[in-house]
Amino acid sequence: MVNSPASLTPVPAAMKGLRTRLLQSTFARLTALVAFLVSLASTVIFLIAYLAFAFVSDQTLRQLIDTDAAGLVDIYAIEGDEGLRRTLDDRLAMRPLEGEEPVYLLASPDGERVTGNLGKWPDEFSLDASWIRGRFRVDEAPLPLLGRAFLMPQDYRLFVGRSTTRQEEALARLRTIFIAGFFITLTLGVAGGLIAAGWIMGRVERLNRTCQAVRDGAIDQRAPGGEGEDEFGLLSRNINAMLDRIERLISAQRDVSDLTAHELRTPLIRIDRTLVEAGDDPARIEAAREQLSEMGELINSLMDISAISAEIGDNRGLEALDLAALAHSLVPLYADVAAEKKASVKLEASGPVMMRGSSAQMGRLIANLLDNAVKFLPEGGEVKLIVREGPVLIVEDNGPGVPADWRERVFMRFARIQRGGGPRGHGLGLSFVHAVARRHGLTIEVEDARPGNARPGARFIVRPAGAPS
Repeated sequence: MVNSPASLTPVPAAMKGLRTRLLQSTFARLTALVAFLVSLASTVIFLIAYLAFAFVSDQTLRQLIDTDAAGLVDIYAIEGDEGLRRTLDDRLAMRPLEGEEPVYLLASPDGERVTGNLGKWPDEFSLDASWIRGRFRVDEAPLPLLGRAFLMPQDYRLFVGRSTTRQEEALARLRTIFIAGFFITLTLGVAGGLIAAGWIMGRVERLNRTCQAVRDGAIDQRAPGGEGEDEFGLLSRNINAMLDRIERLISAQRDVSDLTAHELRTPLIRIDRTLVEAGDDPARIEAAREQLSEMGELINSLMDISAISAEIGDNRGLEALDLAALAHSLVPLYADVAAEKKASVKLEASGPVMMRGSSAQMGRLIANLLDNAVKFLPEGGEVKLIVREGPVLIVEDNGPGVPADWRERVFMRFARIQRGGGPRGHGLGLSFVHAVARRHGLTIEVEDARPGNARPGARFIVRPAGAPS
């Protein structure tokens, strides 16, 4: 009966997918490469060992044959052909139990066998003492031989050799061991590599699923395995730290969007009401225009903060600048403004303070801090701007200061400390300062300039991130 397609056992789709991914995987290709290199190295090592063993055993055998032949030649010279024949018979009667079997043949001048275990004098034997290798009949059995043939005085012929059976058997065993070891190594290497590749792919797959979930909107997903101490644990922790930061940025962006909409709604309603009630009144129309200009400045400030925040980590456009010289150029402007309150602005900078940055952005950072300090100065107050190596920039005053519970919030957008009768702004000046500081790898913090005083003042400190307080 022919099986219908439905009756056949299908390969699960997941298994097919895994097999496809495994074949396409970088790890699988790396496994194949490693297995190939291991196999190649094993083959080279075997060939070196095999050839070295074959060479050493062959040289040892040749030395043994030469020593034996020299002794027999001496015996022939002393005792003649009869003495040589007796010696050969004695040696053949006392063959070693182990080692290569000796092979001798003493032949008359006409080639007839006198004694020995080689059947007859082969025609291919040359008498110039050159080495002879081949298979010849020894005691009626073909054996592989290595030896030398000599022409003795009175034209007697002598062959001295050894069977190479044991040498060939040893080389054959060595080949068998290598082939078995080669396939065992290759099999274990491929199997181990595939297991390792599957394990690595599984961990990568889990990280990919997390990234895909975040891409699809599940921003609260986190990569597993962050508790591990290996490279994947470090990668998971870095991914999770990145996702935490992205989630905070999205949350902050949402909050800023909501806050911006709220901040713009009131001016727009006020402008609409002013225009409705203006009629032909030039004063009201001018007031509406001023409100529109104010809103335009707010929007421009928001765009500037967003643009600078987007440049964090991007060092393009930064150049060498002297922060002290920049401060020198700005202090006179705010000294004139402070003079209207009979206050002063002083600069402390002993020499050039070089850094890499944007002159325009760092200039606005200093200007915003000075403007903020002068704005809240009392009559006869003082603002001090300190610039020193680091770079470190400090702006301190003897105004009302920043309450302790506002020292983090004061750098947020639209953060405004309510002060009776004080000037009111959009609450973006210090937020801009914070963005510029981060764009230049700096941090900013605020503290009391004179702790415990009724008017503690504020001290804003800008320094490199990670620098000690």
